[in-house]
Amino acid sequence: MGSLEKCVCEWSPRTLLDCESAALKALKTATIIICTCNRASCLKETLRSLERLDVPECLNVELLVVDNGSTDNTASIIQEASSMKIPLRYLFEQKRGKAHACNVALTHAQGDILVWTDDDVRVPQDWLARMTAPLLAGEADGVSGKIRMAGYLERKWMRRTHYFRLADNRFRPLDDLSMVGANMAFVRKVLDKVPQFEPELGPGRLGQRDDTLFSQQMLRAGFRICQSECEVEHHFESRRLSRRTWLEHGKASGESSALVSVHWEHKKLRWAPVRECFWRICLWVYSICRPFQSMDGEGCTRLEIRIVEQCAFFSG
Repeated sequence: MGSLEKCVCEWSPRTLLDCESAALKALKTATIIICTCNRASCLKETLRSLERLDVPECLNVELLVVDNGSTDNTASIIQEASSMKIPLRYLFEQKRGKAHACNVALTHAQGDILVWTDDDVRVPQDWLARMTAPLLAGEADGVSGKIRMAGYLERKWMRRTHYFRLADNRFRPLDDLSMVGANMAFVRKVLDKVPQFEPELGPGRLGQRDDTLFSQQMLRAGFRICQSECEVEHHFESRRLSRRTWLEHGKASGESSALVSVHWEHKKLRWAPVRECFWRICLWVYSICRPFQSMDGEGCTRLEIRIVEQCAFFSG
């Protein structure tokens, strides 16, 4: 794993068939984890895609769904899916925050391998095999999979920054080992040194950086993360493309990054009030110079998102 050429681990038939190896004997169970909140219709389609999964014979698999205080018909959707070929367990956790729901999942998951996806994702039939193969073979401790937004959500005005901010990592470089919760996996022994996700980060709290920080902590603790070309399809709500939501994203990104910088990386934000003032002046100038754009219309420039992000970063 020392060179960039070795950062991409990929599934091969031999990896799965060699179930007599010592690594495979040590890892025989996997838990697929989904944390959800008020996305019943999306979750239904995600569960349908999981129903079509090919399960390697060398793995005993369970599906754990953590309902993070949903008020829609999420519970009934999960009840309907209880006849899936993969055993399904349902947990209801009232305390809001995706990171908190993830930590509840860590407490209750029974697998030696923890495989994560989101409630608005469609996985390919060989997803489980490809995401667990590097872990079963002992080639890595964590796997960062690919995420691509559904084609109908792509827009001509999008640039790489927009893709990145929508968790679409198709353009990631080989040395980017960040894991994203929509498509990642790691072995249970990781929890010996990185026991939980930061509960103040992620959706429902500050908004972002929960899985990114977890990845960074894994690497600092000496664990190996590899990329996988295994790709899932992301069907997020189209309202995420509105200018209002882009600006909310920028604010959440700034606040989340500030928490990580101060509380985890122990950095001092020197001259923070002055720098915040500078970026707010930039935002004011930008608002004067740019053409009017509705908050509910689609799209937002990279510059405006960045300015809002910097304002939020230094405001804390």
